[in-house]
Amino acid sequence: MSSKPTAAGAKGCFVVMPFGGLWDDYYAHIYEPGIQAAGLIPLRADEVFRAGSVLQEIVALLSRSVVVLADLSENNRNVHYELGLAHALGKPTVLVAPKGLQMFFDVTQERMLTYEKDDPFWGVGLREKITRALSETLLKPDTAIPTAFMHIKPARIETDEVIVRLRRIEERLTEIASGAHVVGRAVPSSLQDKIHGLPAAETQAERLLQTMGPEAAVRQLMMEGYRAAMAESAVATVASRKRAARDGAPKESV
Repeated sequence: MSSKPTAAGAKGCFVVMPFGGLWDDYYAHIYEPGIQAAGLIPLRADEVFRAGSVLQEIVALLSRSVVVLADLSENNRNVHYELGLAHALGKPTVLVAPKGLQMFFDVTQERMLTYEKDDPFWGVGLREKITRALSETLLKPDTAIPTAFMHIKPARIETDEVIVRLRRIEERLTEIASGAHVVGRAVPSSLQDKIHGLPAAETQAERLLQTMGPEAAVRQLMMEGYRAAMAESAVATVASRKRAARDGAPKESV
């Protein structure tokens, strides 16, 4: 991958496209050099992902960029979602797609750079088109913003900073619990068992023991996804509490 310009004051171009395989080659040999030739720094989400909210990272990248370049070649859902975010933020956008691609109606009115894959030099031609289009967009950014978004400013909800921080922590815990995803790859999390853990198992065990014996309750908990040791511990704890409650209850006088 080619080195990026580091000149002070250089502006960013956020590239919205799929990751992996040939897409990485296209990015390295077509998009990066084409963007750099226009005096911009190419940015792609997978280059800066770190622990934290993926959506938060994407919004931050979009906010810092002066223009967005979106490849719609596969009509990828994530690409269209990020393109929608760019529109909502009022960012100038330049779209790329092969000739003849059936496009969603929402984007058919936007500026589109097309390429012909049957042309053996399509990559060189597209790279040059990208440079020209971005240079022109920098001169007249309003021409690359859909008119529906030109007079709309994103709404801001006034919130306490502490609430914002707590929400981000909550979102992060939810991501970890469901299995974090890094560039499309699921990462197993031990925290998932802790969140879906003993307190929840004990609550469920208490309900089950009202209608069935301990062994049946353990089997039911295991069928619901709890590990054997956790299910047995939960049932034993609840059964012990019930015995202690019975033993501590005042005896009726004869």
